[in-house]
Amino acid sequence: MRKIPVIFRHQVDVLIGTMVLHLSDGLSCKASFQSVPNNNKNLGWLTMNATDPATPSLTPEKGPDARDRILSAALSLFAMRGFEGVSTTQIAKVAGITQPLIHYHFKNKEALWKATVTRLFGRFNEEFASAIGEIPRNDKKRYLMEVIRHYVAFSAKYPEFGQFVMREGAQESDRLHWLVNDWMTPLLGQFKEVFQEGVQEGWLKDMPFPQLMLLITATASQFFSLAPLMKALYHVDPETPEQVLVHSDAVVAVISAAIVHAPETAQEPALMAG
Repeated sequence: MRKIPVIFRHQVDVLIGTMVLHLSDGLSCKASFQSVPNNNKNLGWLTMNATDPATPSLTPEKGPDARDRILSAALSLFAMRGFEGVSTTQIAKVAGITQPLIHYHFKNKEALWKATVTRLFGRFNEEFASAIGEIPRNDKKRYLMEVIRHYVAFSAKYPEFGQFVMREGAQESDRLHWLVNDWMTPLLGQFKEVFQEGVQEGWLKDMPFPQLMLLITATASQFFSLAPLMKALYHVDPETPEQVLVHSDAVVAVISAAIVHAPETAQEPALMAG
């Protein structure tokens, strides 16, 4: 079966959307079209506004292509409701496309889920490399603290990150093992190596690594994952740059106090070697 050329794919999206919306009486959404220019770079978008207030809404008047919109919608919904609680129909509604287009881009819902994970963790790795790459590997304390700052910044930018991991981590599944083996274990490897070296050299406290990572990740991400609660209870907006910085400083201070030996009790590497 021949694939539709990329430059025509957006036009197919819009045409299919038109046919489905005219033939279906049961859709709980409204559709509108912007004028479509003659060039193939900006073809206008079908805007769909879901009437379900519990459903996150994407209305990309000018946005990425259909595949990116599907992945963005899938991330929001998987993070909010988990894999089992989301249908491709719901994802299509939030993405502002028709359901057949999901199966055009992805074999099934699990393939879409894996593509969502790959994009999310791929972005984490790319931004991590950009933020941490210039820090000398032997400057271990600075390296560890900057890793924590990066995790806070990424959680602020993608609050679904923490929600997504918590959803998948709460129950046994083949998806969880794939997520752990393909993404989470490699991601933790370098941090764990530096932590173990710090313990051996005597400037880090020897504490269980799983508990340490849970402390760091939960402390870093929950402030943003629970943004509505933070706004209602503490009257602060986690989405502002000021609060991201405040939270980053607080997390680094708490974790540093918990795992770094005070200067007067720190042991020299030479003594540890003896």
